[in-house]
Amino acid sequence: MRTLLFNLHLYGALFIGLFVVVIGVTGSIMAFEENLDRLFNPQLFHVQPAGSTLPVADIFHAAAVAFPGERINNLRLSQDETDSVMFRVKGGKQAFLNPYNGQLLGTRDPNTPLQTIHTIHLTLLIGKSGRAVVASVTGVLLFLVLSGIYLWWPLKRFKVKWKASLRRVTFDLHNASGIYAALFLLVLGITGIVVHFDNDIEQFLHKRAGTASIGRNAPSVPQPGVARLTPDQAIQSAVSFLSGTQALSVTLPANPKGSYVVALRYPEDLTPGGRSWANVDQYSGKVVNYQSSRTAPAGARTIILNRAIHTGDIFGYSSKILVALSALMLIIQAITGYYMWWKKLGTKGAARQEDANALTGKQA
Repeated sequence: MRTLLFNLHLYGALFIGLFVVVIGVTGSIMAFEENLDRLFNPQLFHVQPAGSTLPVADIFHAAAVAFPGERINNLRLSQDETDSVMFRVKGGKQAFLNPYNGQLLGTRDPNTPLQTIHTIHLTLLIGKSGRAVVASVTGVLLFLVLSGIYLWWPLKRFKVKWKASLRRVTFDLHNASGIYAALFLLVLGITGIVVHFDNDIEQFLHKRAGTASIGRNAPSVPQPGVARLTPDQAIQSAVSFLSGTQALSVTLPANPKGSYVVALRYPEDLTPGGRSWANVDQYSGKVVNYQSSRTAPAGARTIILNRAIHTGDIFGYSSKILVALSALMLIIQAITGYYMWWKKLGTKGAARQEDANALTGKQA
């Protein structure tokens, strides 16, 4: 049984080793994706505070002036006094404005290096089929972690004997790094597979609980002669309704029957996106539909929590660092694993040569 499990562990690792390294490296970077984006692009994200920010309606106007003829219907709002406003224009290009004076800070293609890393992690740059490959690799990785624990158990190597031979150091590194990262890799692997199937899982949980996903398409009721709300009024209505939230973004009504969509975040929310939102009637100002991360159906809250665990958002920077380090451990596992396999091949070759020499009467 142990020999069979060892062989399955070995050849499974050989087969997915390169994929594991790619997923591990990209995953460790993604744990700090937003932080790195802001660090590398301060000219787009950072502004100097200068009194009060413009009304959101004026920011929409400034965006329209900067891009005449463009339909701009969504703003990612400032989250603190030094944060810019972001919106998208034709072709998905991202544009950034100073919320204090409406000045255009710059534009960029959305396919940034960090976005490419994100896509590699999700799809290996091969589209929908890539998602299936990543999910399959993650499934094999879970087997490798569990089988690795079983194979590690008899010797229980927690330390590396650095003064030993390179082969022994490699063996110790493989065992020690694997066991220290095992629990975290199991969590990352399980949550990663759930992320891959989260729509199906959420629908299943809703069905079991007798609930349903909440759609963001609740319409407004047109009222002839009634002035439409400004974006600022819609945001105020949403924030007042879901007390304690901060507005993340606002989307304008698509037509006279549409409603505002205001994305919101509670202070305790575990992901930057917040996962709360409200539809605001553009005539009455009433919230006609909403989702609160505090009161969402269990199915939705399960998916929200799962993503927060997988990305490391659940405990802030401490959990992000753990996620990044655990993902990087995959690199050590792959390198040491391939080295031990290579040395094993060399040992087999030497043994076969000794047998041949013995049979022919030659001296080694």
